[in-house]
Amino acid sequence: MFREFDRDFTPVEPHRYPVEPQETEAIPAEALLEDPVVEVMATATPPYPGTPLSVGSTGNDVALMQYDLNAIGAQLYPTLNKLTVDGIFGSKTETTVKQYEAIKDLTVDGIIGPQTWDAIVTDYANLPAPATDVYPGPPPLQQGSVGPSVVNMQTKLNVIATLYNAINTLKVDGEFGSNTAAATRRFQKQFGLSPDEIIGKTTWDRIVTVKNGMDASNNTKVVTTYPGSPIGIGASGDSVRFIQSYMSRIGVKTGSWAAVTVDGQFGSKTQQMVYHFQGKYGLEPDGVVGSATWAKMITEFNATL
Repeated sequence: MFREFDRDFTPVEPHRYPVEPQETEAIPAEALLEDPVVEVMATATPPYPGTPLSVGSTGNDVALMQYDLNAIGAQLYPTLNKLTVDGIFGSKTETTVKQYEAIKDLTVDGIIGPQTWDAIVTDYANLPAPATDVYPGPPPLQQGSVGPSVVNMQTKLNVIATLYNAINTLKVDGEFGSNTAAATRRFQKQFGLSPDEIIGKTTWDRIVTVKNGMDASNNTKVVTTYPGSPIGIGASGDSVRFIQSYMSRIGVKTGSWAAVTVDGQFGSKTQQMVYHFQGKYGLEPDGVVGSATWAKMITEFNATL
């Protein structure tokens, strides 16, 4: 199960996740056909910060406790009130802490001291993995959001980007900035969602579903729509990234042509790849991706999944 130490946004439980320490926009497609993973050694659960958390406390330790209590409530104790993960210890957080303390036969004071802290992090550590995949909102995640839920989505998007590599890879830092927004938009465009760069419940659930499908070797087919006008030399943007990603995978998987770098710039190498694709599949070889070439590209990419 993915587990992050919210104070530093550092994973601390055993987990497999892509080794992508810095964001990169230019990704050789052939290098991302397999999922690079690393085993992370188990370490202790997040230690008690040394100061009790109570009404008026703020910060990442409070956000961690709110996040953990939501996951514990969803999986173990459904009577716990759901909290907004905002890092502010208010009366609602106090009430949920008291509910939890009563269930665990702890002193019911609504204060997270060492015993309550240890009980919460232990219960969270013992949850099955799906508990961390429960949508934490509202509010949705968007630019400016921070915390463990952002870490969760960044990690999953990085895994997804190893196959659907039109999605830019991300630095997993728990901060929802412009790069995370771009990755979210590129995910949404491929899987039939409104590309609003916001991770609400629908996008959250879809990210979880696509990532879980990859884990089970049941990859999700893309439904990326044609942008409405032909794409050729000099074009740039997400649609070019999709062309580079999809046609590169098709070429590598069929042994027909080499992959190109996914950079969103339609240059001569991308044009040459389009010529190869059109020739292979009996389309007019004009080096331009119109509606017919686009539709065939989607079909053949999905056939490689």
